[in-house]
Amino acid sequence: MIDTLLSYNFAWKPYSVEQPLATDKTHIFRISVDNYFPKIKRQLAEVLSDREQEKAGRMFIQKDKERYVVSKFCLRTILSFCLKTAPHEIDFIFHDHKKPTVNGIEFNISHTGDYVLIAISPKPVGIDVEYLNREFDFKSILDITFSKNEIEFIGNKDIDPTNFYVMWTRKEALLKASGEGVSDNLHLIECLEEHLEREKEVFKMRTFMIEENYVASIATTLDQKELMFWNWV
Repeated sequence: MIDTLLSYNFAWKPYSVEQPLATDKTHIFRISVDNYFPKIKRQLAEVLSDREQEKAGRMFIQKDKERYVVSKFCLRTILSFCLKTAPHEIDFIFHDHKKPTVNGIEFNISHTGDYVLIAISPKPVGIDVEYLNREFDFKSILDITFSKNEIEFIGNKDIDPTNFYVMWTRKEALLKASGEGVSDNLHLIECLEEHLEREKEVFKMRTFMIEENYVASIATTLDQKELMFWNWV
């Protein structure tokens, strides 16, 4: 049985806005909400769309609001570098299952706790990050979420919380990359292998820790061999 699917050799580099992004590679940006929100809270109206500002205004939980506006602010800012246009002028194209793209650029966002992850790629991509909550009732959803092999990897009686979130983020990232979104048959989508096929596309799966208590997975097309990891400051 597989011991671990986690990788630890990814080097996160500080990103400078003057640095051009290679258009043939997949880029992953890590943003700390607590660090970044105070820097942008007075600029939100200049970058976010009216719809995004209205949605943020309807959120009652402050932390949820901060994660949301930071994710949208950074996504629009990053895309503006790629497209050489103003962030608020970017129009998103929505495909099947409401998956957005823009001018041939694929992207995906995930956020939880203090972190936002944004993946930008020339090809379909999916990313998911989860806070490693060791108090979660894992057993209540094992059978409806994971295959028998996955449950063996996670542990049935003695559950490994890290392995649980490894499998969970891999499923989420894969379904986001394929454009399918949420599925009622997660237990039928086994994600133990490095290469997985969905919607007639083969995706390469990679799972990694972004901090001690945060597990993330990314699904990319096979030709996206090199990933660029950036700390957004």
